[in-house]
Amino acid sequence: MTILRGSPTPLTAYQVLDALRPQGVQSPPVVYRALERLERDGRVHRLEQMNAYFACHGHHGAAPAIIAICRQCRKVEEWDSAATVEALGARAAEAGFKTESRMVEVRGLCRACAAAEDGAETPAASACGHDHHHG
Repeated sequence: MTILRGSPTPLTAYQVLDALRPQGVQSPPVVYRALERLERDGRVHRLEQMNAYFACHGHHGAAPAIIAICRQCRKVEEWDSAATVEALGARAAEAGFKTESRMVEVRGLCRACAAAEDGAETPAASACGHDHHHG
């Protein structure tokens, strides 16, 4: 859990394993079981699009969340928007679709990366820590 909390971006199970190797953890199944347990407990989220995990920031409680994923810097934000996710669930039920996940992933650019991409370099844009000028 400390490894995920200390990471600015989501980590794959193998990245978690690599970070745990100095502590003697060598087995991928051990890491996967631990991540599954943490996910069940609501302490981490698994991002389907990235096949990676990140520590829950706890802003949404047990309610479903919308997760914004920056395609540039890979940072994630949790948005407390239970009403939106509930509306999607209701629409799915109306269509006879049985949902298996109550988390919505939105992919795009965070504020800092969007500003950098638009050429409007601001202090917030440079805070991202990435070189966004590919020329």
